[in-house]
Amino acid sequence: MLSTAITASALAQPANADEQAIQKIVSTMETGWVEKKGDVFASVFADVHDYIVWNGYYFPNMNRQGNAAAHQGLFNGVYRNYDVKFKIDKVRFLRNDLALVHVYGGGYEKGKTPEHPTVLMTMIIEKKDGDWKVISFHNMDLEAFENKEIADRSPMPLNVMYAGWYKK
Repeated sequence: MLSTAITASALAQPANADEQAIQKIVSTMETGWVEKKGDVFASVFADVHDYIVWNGYYFPNMNRQGNAAAHQGLFNGVYRNYDVKFKIDKVRFLRNDLALVHVYGGGYEKGKTPEHPTVLMTMIIEKKDGDWKVISFHNMDLEAFENKEIADRSPMPLNVMYAGWYKK
């Protein structure tokens, strides 16, 4: 009984400072995208980081300025009327200064709320001198929600596999 009370109490505790910093990183990325500000989006990345986009293009050793410029070009062009909603699914601290973070993203045309996640982002975030920054980013397109054949072959229902998106 006592252990149940302690566990319930621990679960009710607010996120620690490191978890809050990681939540702020994800929030800043979303804000940068929605406000169409490449510099804001890229501000959470380390000066040099690896970046893999949804179609597999790999940009090793990308710098923050290049990231900002690339995203600003997208925001001014093809993603001008496209917004995102990000939701952290999992944070796993590999060390006290290194975290693996999985984030669901839902992309949508302005004014339409995404029903399902459209991407799964995996980030490695490192803490240096008290500041957390993304050192590796991988953005994967979730085709299962757009392709019935892929969805039908899923080893479990998609709403179970991606349950974290649906939790409020």
